[in-house]
Amino acid sequence: MKYQVIPLFYAADARFQNTIRFAVEFLDAVDPEALRYAAAQVQARYPYFSVKTEKEGESFVLAKNSLPFVITADEKPVCLNSEASHGHLLAFGWKERTVWVDISHFICDGNGLAPLVKTLVYYYAEHRYGISGIDTGTIRLVTDPIEEEEYLYPFPDAPMPHADELPVKPKEYQPFLFADAWFDHDGNYAYNLQISQQELMKYAKSHDGSPVSFVSVMLFQTLMELFPETEKDIVFQVPHEYRKVLRRPLSHDCLARVFSVKLAPKDSVQSAEMLNTFIRGQIILGSDDSADIQAINGMLQLNAYMQSLPLEGKKQAMRGLVSGSLAKNTFGISYTGNISWGGLEKHIRDVHLYAGENNRHDSLSVELFTLGDVFSLCLMQPGRNPAFVQQLMQSFARYGIACQLMSEERYHLAPYSLP
Repeated sequence: MKYQVIPLFYAADARFQNTIRFAVEFLDAVDPEALRYAAAQVQARYPYFSVKTEKEGESFVLAKNSLPFVITADEKPVCLNSEASHGHLLAFGWKERTVWVDISHFICDGNGLAPLVKTLVYYYAEHRYGISGIDTGTIRLVTDPIEEEEYLYPFPDAPMPHADELPVKPKEYQPFLFADAWFDHDGNYAYNLQISQQELMKYAKSHDGSPVSFVSVMLFQTLMELFPETEKDIVFQVPHEYRKVLRRPLSHDCLARVFSVKLAPKDSVQSAEMLNTFIRGQIILGSDDSADIQAINGMLQLNAYMQSLPLEGKKQAMRGLVSGSLAKNTFGISYTGNISWGGLEKHIRDVHLYAGENNRHDSLSVELFTLGDVFSLCLMQPGRNPAFVQQLMQSFARYGIACQLMSEERYHLAPYSLP
């Protein structure tokens, strides 16, 4: 079976590799044999991720790839879609206590990756520790049937019905950006935190908030404490996936529409609760179904136009779209959602989700993931400078929210070989 690729696939180049790295840090050293066993089970359970790129006419498609997934005993990722990865868009690595999953963002988003990671950890634990006491109700196993909705191309063949009003023109912002001197630009650097879910949600839920809205408040207040003289707006971007409006809850990749939320320096006098309410309101407005439908229909129109183009024309069209839509922002924040591990978290010390290209505009990038009763927060920045994360931890402490720095490290995203 061959799978259709999402249009964004054609935008791939050396500057837009668009890969994700998920790290699982276990409580003890990685067992390579258990990891090989688990990776084989993952390949059996997720055939739509066991693919290679093929050219079909003037288009690319994803075709079955029966070669085994590559597993390297190295923290440095292999190049995806290349000989080093056996042509796969997915590979594994390990070192000491940590296992890495590297995957192309062109075939998966955070919500599509989460089930795969849970399956991997389940079979790793089965081989290494045994699975007594593990609730498999939310874990996809090899023995489970693979539902068609998991792997089908999620977008409709025809435009979706919607009101005929003109789309709202995005607002123009002059966002605050970090000065060149703020980071050392020695590669990408990550600070990994764990935050008490119960204590954070006490504040968020009191004003109909969310993890994204309240963490955004903490980031905003931290910025204002570090840069009190700034007169520019704090602009952050939030991705909003299309699963709900497409009615494709099981889809492994539904893309996302990214919208901006703005706070002005004068807003820093407001309480955390009021800021939470304000941000949550903007997120609700930005997540409107009608805006999603218009964006999906626009993508369908673009895809129809691209089908008339030769391969090089497809690449130019999508690269032009990507370069024109990468708006500058102070920080970006993404939350995969509340993930139930079924008890597997007892074997895990921490998880990190690395994504994005935060060094493009000297911006920060935050990925939130759940692990048991904590939020795992990965703060990524273009270089090493602990001043922001130190101030951020003080911001959480001020509200009585337990926050622990689990690790700090340079991180790598997998390179990607052009089709």
